[in-house]
Amino acid sequence: MRSRRSIKLPTGALVLGPMVSACSGAAGAGPTSSFSPRPIVVITTPPSTTGRFVVVAVDDHFHDIHPSDPPTIQRNRPFWVKNEGFNLHNFTVVGTNISVDIAPGHVLLWAHIGDHLKPGFYTVICTYHASVGMTGNFTVSR
Repeated sequence: MRSRRSIKLPTGALVLGPMVSACSGAAGAGPTSSFSPRPIVVITTPPSTTGRFVVVAVDDHFHDIHPSDPPTIQRNRPFWVKNEGFNLHNFTVVGTNISVDIAPGHVLLWAHIGDHLKPGFYTVICTYHASVGMTGNFTVSR
């Protein structure tokens, strides 16, 4: 019967030794495996830098301008905010005089975002649903 040994590791230690050595196929380590791990490949489509930039307002949420991953939008791009929900939404750019109601099925259309906002970082809210977190962030580039 094999005995188990207890090893005390420092806090936050990462243990990979047994797993790595078991897969290493080193000489004298027993039969080698024909297993050859494939590299992990993540394919992402880079965000478009041309054409209109569309923000969708639905379900008390602004899609495509998430506060956790704010996009950068070139100042010469068309900018649309589409209300694809069933509720009235509002697009208010904090620190500016821009506050527009967008009825269900309607779209706020700007030919160029730079005609309305100078280059910089912006936060937007829906005044009707800010209390449930309907906010967004984005940057207008130079």
